[in-house]
Amino acid sequence: MTELLNSYTFEAKKIVYYSVTVGAENKTEAKRIASDFEHCQHYEEVECCEGFEYKVGKMLETTDEKWLT
Repeated sequence: MTELLNSYTFEAKKIVYYSVTVGAENKTEAKRIASDFEHCQHYEEVECCEGFEYKVGKMLETTDEKWLT
């Protein structure tokens, strides 16, 4: 006789990644600008769906010589 497996339900979070490019004097300013969803929405084709969180992650690329080495 086979026993039934226990059932477990978990909350899951869907995360969508996309890139946004901003012009700034330094990395701190760039992250601050990129964190402003309304600002980025004005310049990029981004949408924030209900129930999703807009959060800036790691830097992908830069032209700042200090960060290239």
